[in-house]
Amino acid sequence: MLPPLVFALFEGDSAAVAGFVTAIAALLIVALPCSLIKRGTGTLGARDGCVTVAFAWIVMSLFGAIPYYASGAISSVSNAIFETISGFTTTGTTIFADVEAVPKPILLWRSITNWLGGMGVLVFLLAIIPMAREGGAMYLLRAEFPGPMAGKLVPRMQKSAKLLYEIYILMTVLLLILLSFAMPVFDAVNISLTTVSTGGFAVKNDSLMSYSRYAQIVTEVFMFLCGVSFSIFYCIVAGEFLRIKRNREFRVYAFVILAAALLLGLSCINSFDSTGDAIHHSLFNSIAVISTTAFVTVDPKLWSDFAKAMFVVLMLTGPMAGSTGGGIKLSRIMITLKSTYRNLARTIVPNSTHLIHQDGDIVDEETVSTVNSFLVAYAFFAVVSAVLLSLEGISFGEGVTAAISCMGNVGLGVDASTFSMGVAHTSVLSKLVLCFDMFLGRLEIFPLLIVFAPGTWRK
Repeated sequence: MLPPLVFALFEGDSAAVAGFVTAIAALLIVALPCSLIKRGTGTLGARDGCVTVAFAWIVMSLFGAIPYYASGAISSVSNAIFETISGFTTTGTTIFADVEAVPKPILLWRSITNWLGGMGVLVFLLAIIPMAREGGAMYLLRAEFPGPMAGKLVPRMQKSAKLLYEIYILMTVLLLILLSFAMPVFDAVNISLTTVSTGGFAVKNDSLMSYSRYAQIVTEVFMFLCGVSFSIFYCIVAGEFLRIKRNREFRVYAFVILAAALLLGLSCINSFDSTGDAIHHSLFNSIAVISTTAFVTVDPKLWSDFAKAMFVVLMLTGPMAGSTGGGIKLSRIMITLKSTYRNLARTIVPNSTHLIHQDGDIVDEETVSTVNSFLVAYAFFAVVSAVLLSLEGISFGEGVTAAISCMGNVGLGVDASTFSMGVAHTSVLSKLVLCFDMFLGRLEIFPLLIVFAPGTWRK
């Protein structure tokens, strides 16, 4: 919170200064006594890692809401918490009706929450704290890092975490430099923070519509890159190009984007002034949705019903595992399709042997089972969320879309005409449901559900 506090002092915004000072004081009052507690000698297990990550994100979101409420930028506690959770989980939907009227230090804090949540706060801690040991640290990484098969990039756990953040920071700085040529520095800083995290918080009410074509294309490229697994970037740095060539998920990711953009362009070509505009906006918005950044470059009213249905599909799939994006992840979709084909083959030829391969390696049965369970849980919570949202008067279809949007950490809304979530005036129950969905999506369901399992709390 120090950078936005310093910025608030520079801006002379006394309300924002008071908000950040209050939040920092509250953090110190809680944290300093905790730092005196003697650290145990045991190591973290898988259960401990999930519980630690789940509670860390909940507590972090509660403290992160203080600047909004204490500064007066948000007058409702529930709205302040929703905005913070939306930021840290990189969902990017906002309760602000007029973003441009929000004080700049508060906007900067919104963008920082996106950036911290993109790679993972505990991954950041693993990169800098000296106590990051192999035993427990790996369980923290697995619980927080997106994808069905999280693993270390290099043998040492702490070095893996540092490498992830080095790549992350480098991409942020590079994007900031490129955007600075096309917009004010403040805008460039915020868009850089929210693009590499695939969070999508904007500082203008029209998202990216009013920026130049150059700015949109640069942002488009980085949204695509941040939907790519960070292991790909490690392979580039390490010169392991054979691993990139073997990565089928990357080829599927690129193919899905091109296919979606082509279908979107063909279905809405008459809505644009030229074929070039149709190509640009179709490609940009396809990348924006599948990467779960959800920036917008064109009035959503121009999209056909088919295009909106395509967006829902892209929200579901998400980008590559190991990226900063949300959604189910393409690797899970691929494993599920191969598992379905295997079951069909076994029905045709009983007792036949069919192994599931991913990038030349055999996927173990435990991973296949976990992926299938993940998809069942994903569908279950989408339906339950829609039923609960119907108490607010939201139709079942819109409720499912809202749940998919929040669980996928996308942020596209239930109102198809504006793509706005419109949650500022909904009930506390609806906000609670959507907040739970955002946590479910960011922590990929199981680390959060483990907290509610009775067996978790037994010795």
